[in-house]
Amino acid sequence: MQTAEEALSYLYGLIPKGIKLGLKNISCVLKELGDPQLKIPSIQIAGTNGKGSTAAFCESILRTAGYRVGLYTSPHLIHFSERIQIDRTPLPEDEMTSLILRIKEVVEKKGIPITFFEFSTAMAFLYFAEQGTDISIIEVGMGGRLDATSLCGGDISIITSISHDHSSYLGDSIEQIAFEKASIIKKKGTVFAVNESKKAVEVIKRVAREKYAKIQFLGNHFRIKRTGQETSSQSLIYSNKEDRFENLELSLLGDFQADNAALAVSACIYLAGRMGKDLNEQSIRAGLKTTRWDGRIEVVSSSPIIILDSAHNPGAVNKMTDSVQSLFSYARVIVVIGLMKDKSGNEILEILSKFGDQFILVRPNQERSENPERLKEILKHHRIPCEVIEDVSEAIERVKIIAKPDDLVCITGSIFTVGEAKKYFAENESDFKINLPTSSGIHLDG
Repeated sequence: MQTAEEALSYLYGLIPKGIKLGLKNISCVLKELGDPQLKIPSIQIAGTNGKGSTAAFCESILRTAGYRVGLYTSPHLIHFSERIQIDRTPLPEDEMTSLILRIKEVVEKKGIPITFFEFSTAMAFLYFAEQGTDISIIEVGMGGRLDATSLCGGDISIITSISHDHSSYLGDSIEQIAFEKASIIKKKGTVFAVNESKKAVEVIKRVAREKYAKIQFLGNHFRIKRTGQETSSQSLIYSNKEDRFENLELSLLGDFQADNAALAVSACIYLAGRMGKDLNEQSIRAGLKTTRWDGRIEVVSSSPIIILDSAHNPGAVNKMTDSVQSLFSYARVIVVIGLMKDKSGNEILEILSKFGDQFILVRPNQERSENPERLKEILKHHRIPCEVIEDVSEAIERVKIIAKPDDLVCITGSIFTVGEAKKYFAENESDFKINLPTSSGIHLDG
């Protein structure tokens, strides 16, 4: 195994081993590597929705402030290297190959069974440690308690919005799911969380008490107030006990992104104070304004409006549709959707049936992809026009034919669906033009 392609082929070959929650195997691998995860302080982020965006906000703020920042997220949209970044530079090909070879040697020498996610997590920890990052931002893969990322160093945690997802692994109730996610809270650490679900909040409080951890809730210890929104940005006010920042600008769209930004700002202010560095207002402003996170209400065309959004559970789909309806004006909605088998197809389509006027059902190039014919059967009950075009690229070609200039096209259902769409738009950039107005005319009373 000499080339990057061969190395990646080996790594992807671990996927059939599936999902195995637990820390025994990854702990053994990391020990053999010298426990690199303990050499860099981290902010670990769990939650059902918003983890990636919150991680991106944290990374951008801290990088703007002069920190050297490692960022580990999952899954990727197009290329594996997106998962592991330093100062927003994806993992270089030669480094990726070297890391895979070194960890493969450990795994095979010791006979340690390891999953794809455990392997990639070990890669991130080792890379950040050897590259001397000041801080690493670590997104939980699933749950938290038994997730490989929970071995990271540092005592700062963030818990974003919690709703139903991955029920077969995390439980059927909000309380069970919240417990799995709240378990990332470190002993005597500090956690920043949303105050959204009473049941989830009670669980987070209990876990924090048991671990003698400090807890700061959005809406109690710090606040966010949205003051305006446009088709390309939104503005808000952030405040806590000591600070107040007005006219902050977010480039990421959606009401929910304001909450994610507030969590990130609070955690970064706290971290900087712990590390003996002030986090000035300018770093916060510039960091929020320049944050990028593809595939979250991402506009790739303005006529028709085409939006990419990786919402893949009922909670995320609800938030996405609410935000799109408040942001844009359009005649009708065409939904291009591809789901994974383990997602709540009935609930997701129930929500989207009230949003979309026409559906194109696709099958992302993944083993876990849901059969679009099954989705078609569900939509029959809603009497909404739909057609099956399994290939995502072919579905977008169909959009070119049927979409009118004043339509809105929403490509959603899975990060894999969105990833294939992004690849299409990157290769066919001239086919769609961005020409958004500077303002949608929407303003919220301050």
